[in-house]
Amino acid sequence: MISIAVGRCRVEFHFGFAAAVTFLLLADKSGIGIAGAVAAILHEAGHLICMQWLGVPAIRVKFGLFGLEILEEKRSGEAYTADIFIALAGPFANLLVFLLLLPFQLFFPSSLCFRLLSVNAVLAAFHLLPVEPLDGGQALYAALCQRLPIHTAERLTSAISFLTLLPLGLLGFLVLLRSRYNFTLLLVSGYLMLLMLLKKGRYY
Repeated sequence: MISIAVGRCRVEFHFGFAAAVTFLLLADKSGIGIAGAVAAILHEAGHLICMQWLGVPAIRVKFGLFGLEILEEKRSGEAYTADIFIALAGPFANLLVFLLLLPFQLFFPSSLCFRLLSVNAVLAAFHLLPVEPLDGGQALYAALCQRLPIHTAERLTSAISFLTLLPLGLLGFLVLLRSRYNFTLLLVSGYLMLLMLLKKGRYY
Protein backbone atom coordinates (compact mmCIF):
# COMPACT_ATOMS: atom_id res chain seq x y z
CA MET A 1 0.00 0.00 0.00
CA ILE A 2 1.15 3.52 -0.84
CA SER A 3 -0.13 6.29 1.40
CA ILE A 4 0.19 10.00 0.56
CA ALA A 5 -0.90 12.93 2.74
CA VAL A 6 -2.65 15.72 0.83
CA GLY A 7 -3.33 18.40 3.40
CA ARG A 8 -5.52 16.80 6.07
CA CYS A 9 -6.58 14.04 3.69
CA ARG A 10 -4.73 10.73 3.37
CA VAL A 11 -4.79 9.13 -0.07
CA GLU A 12 -4.16 5.36 -0.09
CA PHE A 13 -3.32 3.26 -3.16
CA HIS A 14 -3.73 -0.45 -2.45
CA PHE A 15 -2.27 -3.33 -4.45
CA GLY A 16 -5.74 -4.48 -5.49
CA PHE A 17 -6.34 -1.19 -7.32
CA ALA A 18 -3.13 -1.50 -9.34
CA ALA A 19 -3.95 -5.13 -10.12
CA ALA A 20 -7.47 -4.25 -11.29
CA VAL A 21 -6.21 -1.43 -13.54
CA THR A 22 -3.51 -3.66 -15.02
CA PHE A 23 -6.05 -6.40 -15.69
CA LEU A 24 -8.36 -3.94 -17.45
CA LEU A 25 -5.56 -2.62 -19.64
CA LEU A 26 -4.41 -6.13 -20.65
CA ALA A 27 -7.70 -8.03 -20.88
CA ASP A 28 -10.28 -5.46 -21.99
CA LYS A 29 -10.43 -5.58 -25.78
CA SER A 30 -13.80 -3.85 -26.14
CA GLY A 31 -12.91 -0.73 -24.14
CA ILE A 32 -15.96 -1.09 -21.87
CA GLY A 33 -13.81 -1.76 -18.81
CA ILE A 34 -11.69 1.35 -19.34
CA ALA A 35 -14.80 3.44 -20.03
CA GLY A 36 -16.30 2.07 -16.81
CA ALA A 37 -13.18 3.00 -14.85
CA VAL A 38 -13.34 6.55 -16.26
CA ALA A 39 -17.03 6.80 -15.35
CA ALA A 40 -16.30 5.55 -11.82
CA ILE A 41 -13.56 8.16 -11.37
CA LEU A 42 -15.94 10.90 -12.57
CA HIS A 43 -18.57 9.55 -10.18
CA GLU A 44 -16.29 9.78 -7.16
CA ALA A 45 -15.00 13.17 -8.32
CA GLY A 46 -18.60 14.38 -8.15
CA HIS A 47 -18.76 13.34 -4.49
CA LEU A 48 -15.42 14.99 -3.69
CA ILE A 49 -16.27 18.26 -5.45
CA CYS A 50 -19.61 18.45 -3.67
CA MET A 51 -17.97 17.73 -0.31
CA GLN A 52 -15.43 20.50 -0.94
CA TRP A 53 -18.18 22.90 -2.01
CA LEU A 54 -20.21 22.17 1.14
CA GLY A 55 -17.17 22.44 3.40
CA VAL A 56 -17.18 18.75 4.35
CA PRO A 57 -13.53 17.70 3.96
CA ALA A 58 -12.52 14.14 3.19
CA ILE A 59 -10.02 12.66 5.63
CA ARG A 60 -9.23 9.51 3.62
CA VAL A 61 -9.49 8.52 -0.03
CA LYS A 62 -8.82 4.82 -0.63
CA PHE A 63 -8.12 3.31 -4.06
CA GLY A 64 -8.82 -0.40 -3.62
CA LEU A 65 -9.76 -3.52 -5.54
CA PHE A 66 -13.46 -2.63 -5.60
CA GLY A 67 -13.04 1.03 -6.49
CA LEU A 68 -12.65 4.25 -4.59
CA GLU A 69 -13.85 4.81 -1.04
CA ILE A 70 -14.17 8.24 0.56
CA LEU A 71 -14.31 8.80 4.31
CA GLU A 72 -15.50 12.21 5.42
CA GLU A 73 -14.69 14.14 8.57
CA LYS A 74 -17.08 13.55 11.45
CA ARG A 75 -19.56 16.37 11.83
CA SER A 76 -21.52 17.52 14.84
CA GLY A 77 -25.24 18.04 14.53
CA GLU A 78 -27.65 16.78 11.90
CA ALA A 79 -26.34 17.69 8.44
CA TYR A 80 -28.78 15.55 6.50
CA THR A 81 -29.34 18.06 3.70
CA ALA A 82 -25.60 18.09 2.97
CA ASP A 83 -25.60 14.27 3.05
CA ILE A 84 -28.33 14.19 0.40
CA PHE A 85 -26.39 16.53 -1.90
CA ILE A 86 -23.14 14.60 -1.40
CA ALA A 87 -24.79 11.23 -2.02
CA LEU A 88 -26.50 12.40 -5.23
CA ALA A 89 -23.47 14.30 -6.56
CA GLY A 90 -21.85 11.09 -7.85
CA PRO A 91 -24.70 9.87 -10.10
CA PHE A 92 -25.44 13.46 -11.16
CA ALA A 93 -21.82 13.79 -12.33
CA ASN A 94 -22.31 10.71 -14.53
CA LEU A 95 -25.63 12.12 -15.77
CA LEU A 96 -23.95 15.43 -16.62
CA VAL A 97 -21.24 13.65 -18.62
CA PHE A 98 -23.95 11.69 -20.44
CA LEU A 99 -25.81 14.89 -21.38
CA LEU A 100 -22.60 16.61 -22.52
CA LEU A 101 -21.55 13.66 -24.70
CA LEU A 102 -24.99 12.98 -26.19
CA PRO A 103 -24.84 15.76 -28.86
CA PHE A 104 -21.40 14.54 -29.98
CA GLN A 105 -22.71 10.99 -30.37
CA LEU A 106 -25.74 12.21 -32.31
CA PHE A 107 -23.78 14.34 -34.78
CA PHE A 108 -20.32 12.73 -34.71
CA PRO A 109 -20.97 9.08 -33.71
CA SER A 110 -18.04 6.99 -32.53
CA SER A 111 -17.63 3.75 -30.64
CA LEU A 112 -15.62 5.46 -27.87
CA CYS A 113 -18.28 8.10 -27.30
CA PHE A 114 -21.00 5.45 -27.31
CA ARG A 115 -19.17 3.39 -24.66
CA LEU A 116 -18.69 6.45 -22.45
CA LEU A 117 -22.35 7.40 -22.90
CA SER A 118 -23.51 3.90 -22.03
CA VAL A 119 -21.43 3.33 -18.90
CA ASN A 120 -22.19 6.80 -17.49
CA ALA A 121 -25.92 6.29 -18.04
CA VAL A 122 -25.87 2.82 -16.47
CA LEU A 123 -23.75 3.94 -13.50
CA ALA A 124 -26.02 6.93 -12.83
CA ALA A 125 -29.21 4.83 -13.01
CA PHE A 126 -27.68 2.05 -10.90
CA HIS A 127 -26.55 4.37 -8.09
CA LEU A 128 -29.89 6.18 -7.97
CA LEU A 129 -31.65 2.96 -6.93
CA PRO A 130 -33.07 3.30 -3.37
CA VAL A 131 -30.81 0.55 -2.04
CA GLU A 132 -28.89 1.12 1.19
CA PRO A 133 -25.28 0.63 -0.03
CA LEU A 134 -25.87 2.84 -3.10
CA ASP A 135 -26.04 6.62 -3.33
CA GLY A 136 -29.81 6.56 -3.82
CA GLY A 137 -30.22 4.59 -0.62
CA GLN A 138 -27.92 6.95 1.29
CA ALA A 139 -29.89 9.96 0.04
CA LEU A 140 -33.15 8.24 0.99
CA TYR A 141 -31.83 7.52 4.49
CA ALA A 142 -30.73 11.15 4.99
CA ALA A 143 -34.10 12.43 3.73
CA LEU A 144 -36.00 10.12 6.10
CA CYS A 145 -33.78 11.21 9.02
CA GLN A 146 -34.99 14.78 8.49
CA ARG A 147 -38.54 13.72 9.41
CA LEU A 148 -38.26 10.48 11.37
CA PRO A 149 -36.23 9.13 14.32
CA ILE A 150 -32.91 7.61 13.21
CA HIS A 151 -33.86 4.01 14.11
CA THR A 152 -37.14 4.32 12.19
CA ALA A 153 -35.29 5.77 9.19
CA GLU A 154 -32.80 2.88 9.30
CA ARG A 155 -35.52 0.23 9.38
CA LEU A 156 -37.53 1.94 6.64
CA THR A 157 -34.46 2.32 4.41
CA SER A 158 -33.58 -1.35 4.89
CA ALA A 159 -37.17 -2.37 4.05
CA ILE A 160 -37.25 -0.25 0.88
CA SER A 161 -33.82 -1.58 -0.11
CA PHE A 162 -35.01 -5.17 0.29
CA LEU A 163 -38.23 -4.51 -1.63
CA THR A 164 -36.15 -3.01 -4.46
CA LEU A 165 -33.60 -5.83 -4.55
CA LEU A 166 -36.13 -8.65 -4.36
CA PRO A 167 -37.72 -8.04 -7.81
CA LEU A 168 -34.28 -7.28 -9.27
CA GLY A 169 -32.99 -10.61 -7.97
CA LEU A 170 -36.04 -12.45 -9.34
CA LEU A 171 -35.61 -10.71 -12.69
CA GLY A 172 -31.93 -11.68 -12.69
CA PHE A 173 -32.90 -15.30 -12.01
CA LEU A 174 -35.39 -15.26 -14.90
CA VAL A 175 -32.78 -13.72 -17.22
CA LEU A 176 -30.33 -16.47 -16.22
CA LEU A 177 -32.91 -19.20 -16.90
CA ARG A 178 -33.82 -17.69 -20.25
CA SER A 179 -30.29 -16.98 -21.47
CA ARG A 180 -28.52 -19.81 -19.56
CA TYR A 181 -25.39 -17.67 -19.27
CA ASN A 182 -26.29 -14.08 -18.33
CA PHE A 183 -26.05 -13.97 -14.53
CA THR A 184 -24.96 -10.33 -14.22
CA LEU A 185 -28.16 -8.91 -12.72
CA LEU A 186 -28.51 -11.83 -10.30
CA LEU A 187 -24.88 -11.44 -9.22
CA VAL A 188 -25.25 -7.68 -8.68
CA SER A 189 -28.45 -8.17 -6.65
CA GLY A 190 -26.77 -10.76 -4.46
CA TYR A 191 -23.71 -8.57 -4.00
CA LEU A 192 -25.83 -5.60 -2.88
CA MET A 193 -27.77 -7.80 -0.49
CA LEU A 194 -24.48 -9.02 0.98
CA LEU A 195 -23.31 -5.42 1.41
CA MET A 196 -26.52 -4.60 3.25
CA LEU A 197 -25.87 -7.45 5.66
CA LEU A 198 -22.15 -6.88 6.22
CA LYS A 199 -21.54 -3.18 5.74
CA LYS A 200 -23.06 -0.26 7.57
CA GLY A 201 -22.56 3.48 7.20
CA ARG A 202 -21.92 5.82 4.31
CA TYR A 203 -20.84 4.63 0.87
CA TYR A 204 -19.49 7.71 -0.85
